[in-house]
Amino acid sequence: MFYHYKFWHSLTHPTYFTQIVENGEITGYKKRSFTVFILFILLFAAREFWGMGTESLTTLFAMDSHDEYYMARLLSMVGAILWAILYFCFHYYGVTYFLHLLTEIPYKWIQKVQLYVVTFLLLEKAILFAVFYGVGYSTTFSFFSLAPLAQRFIDTDFVLFAINQLTVATVLTIVVQFTFLSKWEEETSKKSLMAKIIFLQIFMAIFVGMVSVLPLQEWLIRGLG
Repeated sequence: MFYHYKFWHSLTHPTYFTQIVENGEITGYKKRSFTVFILFILLFAAREFWGMGTESLTTLFAMDSHDEYYMARLLSMVGAILWAILYFCFHYYGVTYFLHLLTEIPYKWIQKVQLYVVTFLLLEKAILFAVFYGVGYSTTFSFFSLAPLAQRFIDTDFVLFAINQLTVATVLTIVVQFTFLSKWEEETSKKSLMAKIIFLQIFMAIFVGMVSVLPLQEWLIRGLG
């Protein structure tokens, strides 16, 4: 049985889609996944071009070190593109593999579901960038998370950065993964599946929170020096 992949139709018909993934052959899926991959690169490049996250480089321009500034911006753009590729690959391939290990559901089946997750992450980041571009500045924490509110009561950077990873896209991720993956699980193991999905999201948030407080830029400069 052949099935022409349609993103929104498949998303709103999880039972039918999981049956197709298990028993049929999907056409047009690779084209959609490649499109999402390219959009990630374009979004991260656009954010970099606008100057999001490059505030520290403006000191070079202010000191009339124009050559160094333009070289730093060029390297920063390359870094942003590489980060986009790494970010996509981690969520599309890495998270899929983790879920495969936790659930023993075939890797290729989970990967078809994970494309929805990657797309929601892309949309959330695109909306954030559009808002930042509109107001003319960016913030450290996402307004899609509870981190801005938690900042009033918590002053521990690690905790705030971890909370910042738990956004609206995280909720959608849990809902989508459970809705689709539960079609391949026994009724008695669905609670376990939900626990595993939530655990993975919390683990990744804690890991990112830990990495975010590390002085990586300072270490890199020292290493190059």
